[in-house]
Amino acid sequence: MKKLMILPALTLLLLTAHAYGQNNNNTIRGKVRAANNTPINNAIVELRESGGPMLSQTATRGDGDFTFTNLVQGEYEIEVHFAGYESSIQLARFNHGPRSSFQEVLHVEIIIRPKIDDLATGPPATNFVQDVPKSARAFYEKAMTRLREGKSEEAVGLLREAIAAFNDYFHAHLALANELYRTSKYSEAIESLEQARRINDREGAVYYLFGLVMIKQRKFVVAEYALRQALSLNANHAGAHFHRGLTLIELGFRDEKLQRETDLAEAEKELDRAFELSGNRLSEVYLQRARIYESRGNREAAAREFENFLKAEPNAKNAAAVREAITKLRSEKQ
Repeated sequence: MKKLMILPALTLLLLTAHAYGQNNNNTIRGKVRAANNTPINNAIVELRESGGPMLSQTATRGDGDFTFTNLVQGEYEIEVHFAGYESSIQLARFNHGPRSSFQEVLHVEIIIRPKIDDLATGPPATNFVQDVPKSARAFYEKAMTRLREGKSEEAVGLLREAIAAFNDYFHAHLALANELYRTSKYSEAIESLEQARRINDREGAVYYLFGLVMIKQRKFVVAEYALRQALSLNANHAGAHFHRGLTLIELGFRDEKLQRETDLAEAEKELDRAFELSGNRLSEVYLQRARIYESRGNREAAAREFENFLKAEPNAKNAAAVREAITKLRSEKQ
């Protein structure tokens, strides 16, 4: 039987869920550029809850600028589409407390790169389009409004109404699954995801969200497979890279020595890719890298990663635990 490696210094630091509050005074301001630093105008920018359906859509203007307003506290995905360029996804998170009246403005910059004209890269991604009855669409749009307002129960009821009006409504099933996941109703979330996958099995968000549910249920083998499927459909999804890295760490801690290092090395690559795609803003990467370095016995490297996290998130709720972990790592080194 494989043994579970326990790392006491990190017990309090594993944060994979994000709470959503009622404050909706937040704003995301962004800019889209090409790799050569040229601003991109008229690019389509979509806003989603992490792993969820589209909440809003806009187009870049001026010097590649875009804005999303009236947002509740939590984690969002910003996806950019522009003809001739690869789609790009970046994560953005509001960090103040859920009951705070403080208005937070996040500034993001997204770099998009030209598509590679090579058959080996596989077919281009396609948007899933349905002819949805007006009554079902009306329920769905009301549900999205309620979600932006933080009214979860009303939103869930409206999404169920949308599905009752059109049983094969893919985006309604996905949105319902996301909200059920967010409110810890994992079995119901899986049922909704199965319906979404039945309708459209080529959408990476379905596999990504399923992977998140499996992580919450600590089914890491299944989670890793689902996240790998998500990345096969969208290789530029920072969240999928990050969470696959997390699952590989968990699996590595359960493996024998040789396989453990293989999993941890792959996990480190995934974390690096997630960090790059997030514009070096995904601070949880520091915590997970620290886990890897501590497992290898490199306590000083682990301590430095914790310090990097505190620089990025000086007001994090787990800041005291991180400082304690740094002290412990360096005392053990002595």
